[in-house]
Amino acid sequence: MKTAVKIQLSCAFLALLIFILIAFGVVVDSTWLAHFDTWGFSLVREPLSPNRTWFFKNVTRAGNEKWSLVLMFTLAILFIFQKKLRATCFLLINVGVFGYVFANLFKYLIHRPRPHIVHLIQASGFSFPSGHTMNAVLLYGSLIILANYYLANDGLRFAVNSFLGVIIVALPLSRIYLGVHYPSDVVAGYCLGYAMLVFSNFFIFKFNQLKRS
Repeated sequence: MKTAVKIQLSCAFLALLIFILIAFGVVVDSTWLAHFDTWGFSLVREPLSPNRTWFFKNVTRAGNEKWSLVLMFTLAILFIFQKKLRATCFLLINVGVFGYVFANLFKYLIHRPRPHIVHLIQASGFSFPSGHTMNAVLLYGSLIILANYYLANDGLRFAVNSFLGVIIVALPLSRIYLGVHYPSDVVAGYCLGYAMLVFSNFFIFKFNQLKRS
């Protein structure tokens, strides 16, 4: 196994461990986690301003479940017509199974209420982990991986990866700023989403470059 692959898998296992640690902290209502969330809110939410609120309200829409599922199915159909079956499976598993089913399963199991602060948008359901964050990592992270496999033009690939990378960073921050998720929800969503993305990439593609046909 190549060194780069070992590093990525090691990082995925570390991310999974961090997720488990945070989940345990949520279940037992750890003091250290409360301090972390307080620090995270002050870092991201201050100051609240009309311009920042407008920006994050629009960014957060890119992680809505309905939008993610519509985009997933649209791209999956496109991949099927192009006979890219592994790409189709990769996208459906990451977004449909991991990003939707698993995220909602963990929300139901852990039952963490949303933060008791002012919400700048409406949000229902439970808080942990952040589904929008998992969607950001799994959907847009999957597209980054597929772009690296299939896009031959270096300039276009760089532009796509940069745009998607900005979404992966900004979208989770929007959930903290808007007050609908604890910072620990977002970190947990990042960690779980990243681990699932790396594992699915390994088992479906074996981290090998695909033919661009």
